[in-house]
Amino acid sequence: MTQYPARARPRTAAALIACAATLAVSALTAPMAAAEPSQGAVVRASSSVSAMAGQTEQTVVVPVTAGLEPSRIRGSIVVTGKPEGTVRATVNGRVILEANAAATVALDQAVSSADVVNQQLTVGLQFIPATQTMCVLANATATLNNLAVDFSGTPEVPTTVGGFFPVSVPAVVLPVPADPGADVSAAIMVASAAMSQRYPEASVSVVPEAGLAATAASLPPGSRILSVVGDQGEAGTKLATAAGLPQLVLSGHDEQLRTAARALASDKTALAVTSSVTGLTSALPASPGLQQSLQDLGSKTLKLSGYGTPESYVGVSQSQFGGPVQSVKVQLKGTHTAVPNNAQAQLSVFWNDYLLSSKNLDGGDSFSVDAEVPAGQLQANNGLRIRLAALPVGGDCDGPAGVMPMEVTVDTAGSTLTAARGGSLKAGFARFPQALGQGVPVAFGDGNAQANTVNAATLMASLQRESATLLDARLVGLDTLAGSSESGLVVGATGEVANKLSAPLRLAEFRTIAPDDVEYGVGTSAPFGVLEAFEQGGRDLLLLGAWAPEGDNAAATLQSSLADHISGVEGGWASLSRNLLVTQPSGTPVLLESNVVVPQKAVTDDYRPYAWWIGAAVLVLGLAFAARTILMRRRAKEAQAYVDAEQKASGSSEHGK
Repeated sequence: MTQYPARARPRTAAALIACAATLAVSALTAPMAAAEPSQGAVVRASSSVSAMAGQTEQTVVVPVTAGLEPSRIRGSIVVTGKPEGTVRATVNGRVILEANAAATVALDQAVSSADVVNQQLTVGLQFIPATQTMCVLANATATLNNLAVDFSGTPEVPTTVGGFFPVSVPAVVLPVPADPGADVSAAIMVASAAMSQRYPEASVSVVPEAGLAATAASLPPGSRILSVVGDQGEAGTKLATAAGLPQLVLSGHDEQLRTAARALASDKTALAVTSSVTGLTSALPASPGLQQSLQDLGSKTLKLSGYGTPESYVGVSQSQFGGPVQSVKVQLKGTHTAVPNNAQAQLSVFWNDYLLSSKNLDGGDSFSVDAEVPAGQLQANNGLRIRLAALPVGGDCDGPAGVMPMEVTVDTAGSTLTAARGGSLKAGFARFPQALGQGVPVAFGDGNAQANTVNAATLMASLQRESATLLDARLVGLDTLAGSSESGLVVGATGEVANKLSAPLRLAEFRTIAPDDVEYGVGTSAPFGVLEAFEQGGRDLLLLGAWAPEGDNAAATLQSSLADHISGVEGGWASLSRNLLVTQPSGTPVLLESNVVVPQKAVTDDYRPYAWWIGAAVLVLGLAFAARTILMRRRAKEAQAYVDAEQKASGSSEHGK
């Protein structure tokens, strides 16, 4: 079964070990006013959770807003492969369903506040195969889809700043004022990243202030509104209510405001036990090093047990090393039970389904694996998979499960991944977010501060989902970014900006050639928006811009639709490939490679000076060749005349004798 990379952000050990579980969950629809009684409110989980036959229980978390009481949990369990065995569903360890496996099994069970632990409902799924022999093979999977929880009651309104940040929330919305100052724009971008890191399963959206009420009306109970406003006083926060939802207002100015927004990512906000605080600040966490243990990556315990082919999986992203890397060395250490005589046990290590190393477990009770990941196997997000393949004595699998099973325990603190800084991916979306490191300079290409802030903060949230480190955005001038060596982001780019940065697709009409996998083009009168990822001057840039004919105001809408598309598409930023994402007023955004674009005039103009120099060089070489040819012919004629004269003189001398 193909293994896919886990999210960049480290999770619990259970999440990292699960090779087939989807653990992301975000609450979607279910309007409810925070201050009004609610009956029959529903929170839906947008993602599913899967468990392979014989695998340990896999879980997904549903946040529970204080004041609400869950009443029922509903969903549909779908079994792929042979539906032979039992499917079991639990809530915080309590079995709520145990039924014979079938193609589809309905889940509709009562729950209560007694099932809530730490403001969360942890829903578990397990598929127990019908016949558990020594060698259980995971050839079927159960998946829980359309998970929904019914609630009743009235959400509690937080009375302290710490209470505004519970363990989990379903959604956070950040409104952007009509004309934000540079400090407010920067703080909103930082706050967007901070909320995405703190609540990785929550929906984080950034909207113009005028659209806040409409957005809040569709948010589920427990959602939060985070507002950033400019103020000349000391940076601080206070509680309020907006659009019927709890609101935290962050105020301040200049660098203090941005630093205060960064502090919202820290769980130390729980120390704020009053309704307002001042002097909120937080230092930027240290950048991760080039050596990370499996424990650093979030895998506190890692065990494989039983006969057959049990596996464990650890997600590894380049951002977990603080930036892009060109190679990774894997060193695994651990212990194992003694291999019985005539039994077989083998440990194999895979990187993105590429076999790195495999060794027999025999003799002694410890093992060590050293392997290097080839550069061609490195991706932005990677998966390290460890498989134990074990057969009992004589290869007889008919015995009962659990009889003297093989067991391997990996030393997660002593097992390390050591990377070397560099690049392993060609220029494009796959280089992000790791190319950014921690500090992210952001430049606006035009004067639409509100729209640019909304789009930039939306992109920052999407990038943060794939980054293990907190992205610290700051607003800089376009000339500053263009003249620096830092990787960064440009939003609201115009044609002039795209030309200045030598973007692969200039913001002017273009057409494409038709390779085997894509055929796409725009006419001279069709506006388009584009997000570009490219290398310029040895650093990587993201550029969001649009082009429209004179008098057409579609450019702003097109840029907004691209930012929203990335935040809403399944897989988010990780779903992007190649180096261009192009959209038009109608239709779905299309991923393109810049080499399919017929060179535009601005691009050819870039190379015109080189063409003149090349032409001049060719002319000089041609003249030199012509001169050399003329000289050689002249010398040949002179030499021939000299030889003729000698022969003539010699002939006259002999005739005189």
